[in-house]
Amino acid sequence: MLLRLTALLRRALCTRIAFALGWAGLFAPTLPAQTVRWEPPGGQLGFNQVSELALVFDNCEPDGEPRLPQVEGLTYGRPSQSSQTSIVNFKMSRVFSLSYPVRPSRRSPITIPAFEVQTDKGPLRVAAATFTVGDATVGSSGIALNEVATAKLTAPKPTVWAGEVFPVTYNISIVRRYFHSFGSNVEWSAAPLLTEDWSKLSPSEATLRGESFVVSTQTTRAYAKQPGALTLKPAAQLLNLLVGNVGFSIFAQPSVEQRQVDSNALELAVRPLPPPPPEFSGAVGEFTFVSKVVPVTAAVGEPVTWTLELAGIGNWPDIASLPPREVSNDFQVVQPKSKRTLKEGTVFEGTLTEDVVLVPSRADTYRLPSVRFTYFDPKSGSYRTIATEPVTINVTAVSAPVRPPAGSGAPVQFSLNPPPASGTAALPAPVPPLPPENLPRDPLGGSGRSLVPLAMHPLVLVCLAVTVLLPLGAWLFLAALRSRANDPQRPRREAKRALAAVLAQLRGADAPADALRRWQQHTAALWEVPHAAPGAPLLHACVTPRSRDAAPAWARLWAEADRTLHGRAAALPSDWVLRAEGALQAVSIPGWSPLSLFAPSHLLPFLVRPGAPRAGGLGRAVRAAAWFVVLAGFTLPAPPGLGAEAEAPEYARGDFAAAEKNWRAALAATPSDWIARHNLGLALAQQDRWAEATGHWTAAFLLRARNDATRWDLALGLQRSGLAPPELVELSRGEGRFQVARLATPAEWQALLVAASLLLVLALGLLLLLGYRRAGSWALPAALGASLVAVALAAVATFSLRVYGPLADPRAAVVWKATVLRSIPTEADSTQKTSPLSAGSIALAERTFLGWTKLTFPAGQSGWVRSEDLITFYR
Repeated sequence: MLLRLTALLRRALCTRIAFALGWAGLFAPTLPAQTVRWEPPGGQLGFNQVSELALVFDNCEPDGEPRLPQVEGLTYGRPSQSSQTSIVNFKMSRVFSLSYPVRPSRRSPITIPAFEVQTDKGPLRVAAATFTVGDATVGSSGIALNEVATAKLTAPKPTVWAGEVFPVTYNISIVRRYFHSFGSNVEWSAAPLLTEDWSKLSPSEATLRGESFVVSTQTTRAYAKQPGALTLKPAAQLLNLLVGNVGFSIFAQPSVEQRQVDSNALELAVRPLPPPPPEFSGAVGEFTFVSKVVPVTAAVGEPVTWTLELAGIGNWPDIASLPPREVSNDFQVVQPKSKRTLKEGTVFEGTLTEDVVLVPSRADTYRLPSVRFTYFDPKSGSYRTIATEPVTINVTAVSAPVRPPAGSGAPVQFSLNPPPASGTAALPAPVPPLPPENLPRDPLGGSGRSLVPLAMHPLVLVCLAVTVLLPLGAWLFLAALRSRANDPQRPRREAKRALAAVLAQLRGADAPADALRRWQQHTAALWEVPHAAPGAPLLHACVTPRSRDAAPAWARLWAEADRTLHGRAAALPSDWVLRAEGALQAVSIPGWSPLSLFAPSHLLPFLVRPGAPRAGGLGRAVRAAAWFVVLAGFTLPAPPGLGAEAEAPEYARGDFAAAEKNWRAALAATPSDWIARHNLGLALAQQDRWAEATGHWTAAFLLRARNDATRWDLALGLQRSGLAPPELVELSRGEGRFQVARLATPAEWQALLVAASLLLVLALGLLLLLGYRRAGSWALPAALGASLVAVALAAVATFSLRVYGPLADPRAAVVWKATVLRSIPTEADSTQKTSPLSAGSIALAERTFLGWTKLTFPAGQSGWVRSEDLITFYR
């Protein structure tokens, strides 16, 4: 029966093992090969039609953003991504796709050459793909794009004069049932014309031959400087067209495709102007010319302001100044100052005003002649001259010093004071020259790596841990020391160790003469005999309460030692040492209990009557360390001196692009190098990229706030770039609370906050040492002083970090140019929610993805922007 049961169990076990192995083999995943390919691998693309090409990764993913080969006549857009995992016949496969919007701009075949892409499985080769380019169609309808949408550029007349300002109209019409939205603004390369911006987009609807159309008309103005026949490039605009629906019923969504619509090429004939008169200065258009004199009656030395104003529509970029004027030599003339004002949003409509201040030196009646201005009128095709009316000025005799009116223009460089009686020449009034504009400073040499701030939450936890755990640990350590020192069994344990050492000496042949006497002293201490010279009976009486069995043996050992020390026999019994060691080994003494440190007398010694000795070397060492930290707490770290001028040959010879490249490489290696930030801002500023320079100068200031160069940089950048974030403007001014905050960088204030925590820990430690009577009377004032310094330092550091606000976060960044905040990191999806983002916005850079960075703003908003539109301060 037993053998049969064993056989059944063995058969069942073998069956289960085979079943498990079969299923494991069935479900074991295979390892398919990894490939990267274009999808579709070839075919036809529509001319100027935006299509999608997918770079498909089979069973792998890209390692970074792929670098696609540049192909003439093919433009790539920003990719969108998708991934898919499938299991078919128990075989798992993964597909990762990057979909690129592409637009061919020529009709000849296009070939994307083979290239290599880095993946998480290593480098893989992408095969070449060839496409033919045909006419663009709308979706799968087969309808040509020009049957759905047409654009046209027109001018009022085919012939214009050189310098004549004329309107240009752009009109686009789209079949209403295909129209979804405009994908871009009008793009037109109008060279060699000078043009204004296009007017605002204002679509409307019209019906033509029973079909509803969306019509949009925009206008601009332009003029040509040189005569000749011109054929201008077509204007282009992207359209989002509806080509169907995706899904069914209520889940259906519109399918949108993007197409580019090109207008006609505008042809113009520019006629040269007729031979001009001598007084012609190049103005073409329609103008008015006005003269004003205030006042017309004045005393000697009283200023008279003569204003000329030219206004109208014309080629203002070619009009430099107004005609010269003639006045009598009896007037001192203040250099005229011109003021050009253009109408908002225009280039060809404005005014040019020129004020001249006249100071009469003699009483008389003067006539200011008319001023003539000649321009070409394109409507009449002839030159015209407009003149102002002459003005008569009456000057009366008044003896008074001549003073220029405030704000009249350039300062008066002469004086009309009457000459002194001695006949010496009168000197001009002292007038300081105008200071030059602020310019970028010289590059700095070397490197200047600075501290980078930490995130505030870990910093607060560190400060709390330092402030709480370190004093608590020190308190328990001192309580343990006191507990061990006051342990009642400690003298007995020390006596037992001493007895073992004495017996070891007595075992040897050259034992010291006083070894037996020291044995008696330590034995008395072991058994706590309260007598200086006890006898054997007294020892027996003291040992009996602790160990009744051991008392006779210890009394006998004591009596034999007394006889040897004080009797006639000078030798111990031969087995005395063995019996003494056996008796010592039989003695059991309790060890120190760690729980005894929690006794009130050990944990709260300051409640016990003082009487312990003062501290020795430990107290003096702690006192020195305390005063060192207290004194060090008053001193902020001084900024390092600036090194020698940097050896920057590219910057010195004016190759600012090369200097920018070198300093960007240095900054990529060490983002916290404030000198590299300063120098990179200089190279960008020399290229008139003031906004980007201001971002790097802000980072340099946050890394080295007390340096004169970084403060100068920040002020200059805010003046020239047009950026004006309130935090940066106030920090640059350095007034009020910002004057305190910029005494140190955010990272330095955080370090001082940690130092204040350590200083407070030291103060608490001194109080503990004083409570355990391990420090002298100096500890109390030192602890109080250190506590006050620590609290004050922590308060100033916390206040300054709050003033810096988001600038103290290691993720802080600035948007240096106006851009768009997107809800998802792609530009391909035109239906996503977006919001305009102003230049100068301060935000926190959370994470990056394929050239995009997610930003979080203080008010809680978040979104994605292109990484190149940001400048991070610490990374």
